[in-house]
Amino acid sequence: MIINASHRSAAVHTGGRETIRIRCLARRGMLHSECEAVDRVSLAPHAHYDLVGRADAEVAWYVLRGPLTARWTSGPPTGAELDEDDLLLARAADDVTLRAGPEGAELLCLTVTPTAVTRRLPLRTPDLTKDRT
Repeated sequence: MIINASHRSAAVHTGGRETIRIRCLARRGMLHSECEAVDRVSLAPHAHYDLVGRADAEVAWYVLRGPLTARWTSGPPTGAELDEDDLLLARAADDVTLRAGPEGAELLCLTVTPTAVTRRLPLRTPDLTKDRT
């Protein structure tokens, strides 16, 4: 993994007022990793974050601080209320909109490597020999 120890984050402004801060914690840099990226996302109060899913990647959103709402825009509109310690799984190509509550929200986003890539990776088995640490 390529790890980012910096405290800097990218700032995204939506609608000219709401700020979303995204800090990349790690990116896939090794052949055997099935995790593509780990990001920390900070939403300002009432900020909305439109996530257009990729056809080849799935995402897990863990709510560190909330509350917020999630709405799926593909297919029939559905929604969910999320709070601290909740987990939201977005299937490949899901279009999801997250909207922070009045106190803002913090999320940890884990993006999984596309199946087309992981399918081609060699089988991985743990090395259980005693001479390795």
